[in-house]
Amino acid sequence: LIMKLINKGISPANIFVLTYMESAARNFRERIKNMAPDNNQLPNISTIHGLALRIIKDNSNYERLGLDSDFEICDDTQRMRILKSIDGRFTKTELEEFDRAISVLKLQNGDINTPTTDKKVEKFKAFYREYQQKLDEANLIDYDDILLFSVKLLENNKDILEHYQEICEYIIEDEAQDSSAIQQRLIGLLSGKHKNLIRCGDINQAITTTFSN
Repeated sequence: LIMKLINKGISPANIFVLTYMESAARNFRERIKNMAPDNNQLPNISTIHGLALRIIKDNSNYERLGLDSDFEICDDTQRMRILKSIDGRFTKTELEEFDRAISVLKLQNGDINTPTTDKKVEKFKAFYREYQQKLDEANLIDYDDILLFSVKLLENNKDILEHYQEICEYIIEDEAQDSSAIQQRLIGLLSGKHKNLIRCGDINQAITTTFSN
């Protein structure tokens, strides 16, 4: 399909291929290089987090989020280091549950300030505040933040949204069965003008519980 679009005269710069893992993105790049060795330009092929990060960094868009220019991504090693640094008041089971709950809270637009009488929820809220504080102190954003911040930029800044809607003429989403609600929100915004969105997936191969179609 990508090759058909290119042979049809669609500029590779206007074709965005979104994959689930970086290894899949590399595979796509190599296959297209082999199929079209004379092409000087490849389509935009990346993970969806890679595209979201590009949106944050392009034209210093991060400034509109209040981020410093030298912000970094909290990788798995750094995340584990942060979790270990705040584990004094939490059991191993709680740490594992609370670690997963961070994403649930962020991606479901939860409010950490909502009052509750549930002692475990209150314990999680204390954990979350300390986790987020350590991210801020280290000038880090986590993988959930990448998606949330890119969506926030597009939804709150008409100029950024129009720019990306213009260049995203075709969007092809690989492994769509594992797409989350926030990922679909991002892709929906990007494909809002041309509406040329192709989702490729197989519900029987879903590795998460977020299949949404």
